[in-house]
Formats: sequence, structure tokens, C-alpha cells
Amino acid sequence: MLYPLPTKTLSADRQLAATRAHFIEHGSALANAAGLIGGNAGTGRVLRLMSDLREAFRLDRAIRRRLIDLHRFLSLDPIIGDMEPDMSAGLLLDPAGPEVEQICLLTDRLFDLLKEIGKMDEEHEALALSLSVQSAA
Repeated sequence: MLYPLPTKTLSADRQLAATRAHFIEHGSALANAAGLIGGNAGTGRVLRLMSDLREAFRLDRAIRRRLIDLHRFLSLDPIIGDMEPDMSAGLLLDPAGPEVEQICLLTDRLFDLLKEIGKMDEEHEALALSLSVQSAA
């Protein structure tokens, strides 16, 4: 059962808020897509990530890593270490079918989220550098 992510977060972490918003909108579809590729293990991977997002106060390194791993999993990236998908379920998908198109769209949206998180990192680092220059002056 999918429990909803909080829509009002007490966290000041913009990256966590963006990630939660993404999973509020696409979490169920991502779980279904991961299930089509990796069966129950794929669905469980997304559900665990959503559970961690519900309890998180900030977007820490572990959650970031799992977001990247989820993107690689949905992209069918073969070099994902111990998270190798069970491709027996994925082999049953028609490459021209609507499920594959939906998985591709979800994967692209997840990539857009990862780029947004990276951009926020760059903005945070730039702000930190400018503040350190001001305090040094």
C-alpha cells in the first residue's frame, strides 16, 4: 500500500521538497514501472525510497544514491552492481508498447529531477563561496 508523502514539509531543504513533490506526482507510476522491469523487487525498491523520503529531514547522500540507482534501473543500465534487474519480467514487454513509452517518460522526468537537484547544489556552493569571500573581506 502506498502511503502519501507529506505535502507540507518542515524541512528547509529545497532538494528534499523537490524530490517529495516529484514522488507525490509520479511515485505510484514509478513503482509500477519498476515492477514491470524487476518484479516485486523493483516495486519494493521504489516503495523503500518513498518511505525514506517520508521520514527524511534532508536529501542525504544515501537517498541521492538510491535516486541515481533508480534512474539507472529504469534506464536498463547494465552496470548497476548488485542491483541488477531481473530482466525476465522486462523481456515480456513489447518495445513498441505503451508501457515502454511510459517507462521512458518517467525515466526522463526522474533525470530532470536529478539535474534540478544538481543545479541546486551548484547554487548552494556558489552562495557559500560568495559568503566566504564577503566574510574574508
